[in-house]
Amino acid sequence: MNDLLTGAVGGLIALTVAAVFQPVMGRLQAVSRRVHRIRPVSVHVETDPSLVWAGFPNWVPAFVWLPERPTGTPPEHPTDWRAWALRRGGADASRTVLKVTVTARETASVVIDSPKLRHEVSPLPQPPPGVVACCPVGGAAVTPRRLQVDLGTGTTMWVEEDGSPLPPLSLTLSPGETEQFLIYVEASSGRCTWHLELPVLVDGKRLLIPVKDGGEPFVTYGLEGFVEHRWRDGAWEAHRRS
Repeated sequence: MNDLLTGAVGGLIALTVAAVFQPVMGRLQAVSRRVHRIRPVSVHVETDPSLVWAGFPNWVPAFVWLPERPTGTPPEHPTDWRAWALRRGGADASRTVLKVTVTARETASVVIDSPKLRHEVSPLPQPPPGVVACCPVGGAAVTPRRLQVDLGTGTTMWVEEDGSPLPPLSLTLSPGETEQFLIYVEASSGRCTWHLELPVLVDGKRLLIPVKDGGEPFVTYGLEGFVEHRWRDGAWEAHRRS
């Protein structure tokens, strides 16, 4: 009986201490983060298509620019073509897709606006040298909710799966919770060297997150004017784009 009473009293004391000190500790942690300039949320930008498209059907085609006509056997999976092209001095073509992960360190109200497009240099006219290599795939088009950026017009907006415009993403995250979304950056022609600045409003305070490719600008080529080399049935087929 005494053991039960002691346990009950101990449990009551523990609950009382937690109720009193947990809010205090939460405030102290928030103050510590402000003092040490630790943001209440962290933002990670993924550029590897094999990670960007993890969990999606394998129905996403690959378009890459190469400085010369492709030879040999490319990777089996389209999501590995970007790395394959980069090793050969290539770059994305038609579209660069990024996955953004926002993780909360403490409870935070987060609003994510459309990004600001920054051209490192003016887009070069088409058609530049080189070729486009394509890995066509079957299946329905994959078009999730996303931020969409047009490198030609400079427009940036949130869009629904069907392409209709959406308001900025607004959410509340608890500590440890995450939110993920995709950014489609599209080019129709020429060579575009660019990066983004992502405006994130956290508890009413504005953060401007630079979105770069490992600290460097992204490069994306449009498809217009290129000879397109498609990998079909174990061989390359050349097609002229209009």
